[in-house]
Amino acid sequence: MRHTREELRALLLEAGREILSEEGLQSGSVNLTFKRVFDRVESTTGLQVTNASVIKRIWDNQADFQADVLMMIANDTSRPEVDRTFAALISLLDGADLSTPESRSWLVQQVCRVGANANSVAIAESTNFSLWMSVVASATTAPADQQPRLQRAILEGYEAAAKFWEGAFGALSEIVGMRIRSPWTFSQFVTSVTALTEGFSIRQRLEGHEWVSRPTGRNGEEQEWTLFAVALEALVHQFFEPDPAFGAR
Repeated sequence: MRHTREELRALLLEAGREILSEEGLQSGSVNLTFKRVFDRVESTTGLQVTNASVIKRIWDNQADFQADVLMMIANDTSRPEVDRTFAALISLLDGADLSTPESRSWLVQQVCRVGANANSVAIAESTNFSLWMSVVASATTAPADQQPRLQRAILEGYEAAAKFWEGAFGALSEIVGMRIRSPWTFSQFVTSVTALTEGFSIRQRLEGHEWVSRPTGRNGEEQEWTLFAVALEALVHQFFEPDPAFGAR
């Protein structure tokens, strides 16, 4: 079966992404060679690929191919950890008491605790997020001729993710009766949370999760918090305030 140039390109890029997802991004992309990618394609599809069928036809050289794999990862906005985070919040929000400012304030605190705790665990187990962070780091060390397009792809990935999170946080704030505090914007909040998430994800991969106990239960009982959740709660109080029009709509 013959493959078009675009079909072959897609097969090779996906094989490269799979290798990096399984092994991580090694220094200089040494584990992302044409030979390894060709072998992966042959083992999964039976298709034999040679240098002659790729070099100068699809990519000028191996470095160009590697850059395109990194760009594909940088543009990937899928985040499986998002689903796990929101799944943890569903039971908390379902039937929540929103009748008083006090009950809503407690709910906001619990959203920070439960959501951030779940997100920390999900990210720690996520190969996608780890690979994304590796690509972000590589954008500063890639050859000078590759940096602009790789950095552009990363920024596009950030922008796409930011739009999703702005909508998600906007909907969540309405549910719990909060509004963005002037002069801040949802975009600034998302940027801050993203930076916080990335920073903690790096630390927890080196040191593991750091948990603290706080008397934040409904009746003052102790609850477990990650440090990320504590920091997230502080950000929420800085960027948001109770919506005086809640319940009047």
